Amino acid sequence: MTRTTIFVAPLLLALFAACGQKEQKPHEAPTPKVAVVAAVSVDMPLTIAAQGNVVAINQVDIRAQVSSTVRQVHIQDGQNVVAGQLLFTLDAREDETGLTRNAAVIRKTEADLALAEQNLRRNKELAKSGFLSPSAIDTTQSQVDSLKAELAAARSDLVTSQVKLSYTRLTAPFAGRAGAITVHQGSLAQPGSADPLVTLVQLDPIQIEFTAPEGELPALLASQSKGQLAAHAQLADGSTRSGRVVFIDNAVDRNAGTIKLKAEFANTDHQLWPGLFARVEVDAGVQSGAIVVPAEAILSGPDRRFVYVLQPDDTVKDVPVTVSRIVAERAVVDGIRAGDKVVREGGQNLRPGAKVAVVQAGQRTANAAREAGR
Repeated sequence: MTRTTIFVAPLLLALFAACGQKEQKPHEAPTPKVAVVAAVSVDMPLTIAAQGNVVAINQVDIRAQVSSTVRQVHIQDGQNVVAGQLLFTLDAREDETGLTRNAAVIRKTEADLALAEQNLRRNKELAKSGFLSPSAIDTTQSQVDSLKAELAAARSDLVTSQVKLSYTRLTAPFAGRAGAITVHQGSLAQPGSADPLVTLVQLDPIQIEFTAPEGELPALLASQSKGQLAAHAQLADGSTRSGRVVFIDNAVDRNAGTIKLKAEFANTDHQLWPGLFARVEVDAGVQSGAIVVPAEAILSGPDRRFVYVLQPDDTVKDVPVTVSRIVAERAVVDGIRAGDKVVREGGQNLRPGAKVAVVQAGQRTANAAREAGR
C-alpha cells in the first residue's frame, strides 16, 4: 500500500494543477486613439519665404589710373565716406607743369592768330586798292587757318592735361564704407597693381539676393504687374524691416528649378551687412480657395509626403499630398479636398487601414501623460 500511494500522489497533483489552469486568451492591442481635424478651404496670403545673402548695390575697387607716388591718404580703414569725398592724393607736380605749359601754348597761339587775322584784314583792304596780289591774300589766309588748327590742338592738349591731373585726386563715386587701405603715404601707386588702393561698398540702401521655386513665378509676376512686391527681412536682433522686390531674373535655373530675385531695403543703421545670411519673406498676393491643414498632420515617407484621412468605418487611409508652403503652422496642400478629416495627432504609429478611436485634440496627449505617471 505504501508503494502504491507514492506513485498515485504525484499523478493526482498533476491532474489537479492541470484542472486549475484557466484558458489564457491572446493579448489584444488597444485601439489607437487619434485626434482629427477637417481640411478647410480658405484664402491664404501667398507668402514666399527664403534664405538669402545680403549684397551691396554698388561696390568698387579704387585703383590708380596713372603711375605716381601717394602724397596723402585722406581716409582711415573702415571709414564711412560721402559721394565726392577725397580719398587719396597722388604726386601731381609733373601733370601741373604740363597743364601750365599747355595753357601758355594756347595764349601764344591765340596772340599769333590775332595778329594773323589783323594782317589778313589789312591785306584785303590793300588788295581792293590794287596794291597786293591775290596770292598774297591766299598766303595770309593760310597762316590764319594754320594758327586756328594749332589753337584747337593746344586746347585739346590742355584738356588732356586736365584729365591727367584729375587722376591724381581719387574721390568716392558714391556714399559708402571703405575697406582696408593697402597703401600709405609715399607708396607707389600703379594702374596694373593686383590690389586696389581701397574697396568701397555702398551700405544704404542695400539688397538681399535669394531664390524662389519656379512654381511661384506666375504669382510673383502677377503681383508685380499690379504694383510693387513687398518684402520683409528678418534682422539679427529679431526685428523686421520692410522693402520691395526690385529684380526678378529673366531665366529659371533649369538645374535647381528656381528663379533669382533681389529685394532692396533701407539700411541707415547698417544692420544689414554684405555677405550675411538673411531670411526674406515676399508678399505675393492671396491664394483663393487654398486647402489648409495643420502642419503637424503632414507625415513624411521614404519618397513622399502624406496624411491619414479618416474613413466612414473609422479606419484610416494614407493619401499623398503636395505641400506648397507652410504659413503660421498651417500647410497649404494639394491632394485632398475641403472637409476631409485628417489625423492631426497620433498618426506616427498608424498603418494604412488601421481602425482608430477619435478623441478630442489634446486629449490623447493628456491620456498618454496619465498612463506614464502610473
